[in-house]
Amino acid sequence: MKEDIDDILNFSVGLDFKHFTTDPLSRKAICMSLINIGELTKSLSASYKAKYKEVPWKLIAGLRDVTAHKYHTLNLDVIWSVVTIEIPKLDEFISIKLIEYEKHSFTKD
Repeated sequence: MKEDIDDILNFSVGLDFKHFTTDPLSRKAICMSLINIGELTKSLSASYKAKYKEVPWKLIAGLRDVTAHKYHTLNLDVIWSVVTIEIPKLDEFISIKLIEYEKHSFTKD
């Protein structure tokens, strides 16, 4: 998931909404990463998702479904908001969890 988040952040550097909507390569790359994030979200355990209710897991998975199955009718305003507002939030959450995991893994021995 972190790799796809990083991809979206990298793909969107220097990108504005107009370029996003008119450049199929950027749009498809970002949407593919959103699909991957949603698919990975679906594989998380229910207990993990319940533990971190502040993350909108259901919405992330739902966005995957819409992006994958209704790609040609996507509301690009919504997708752009996800890219510019929600993905940085998810990146912060995942980064913190990875640091916590690494600290726990290294101090376990």
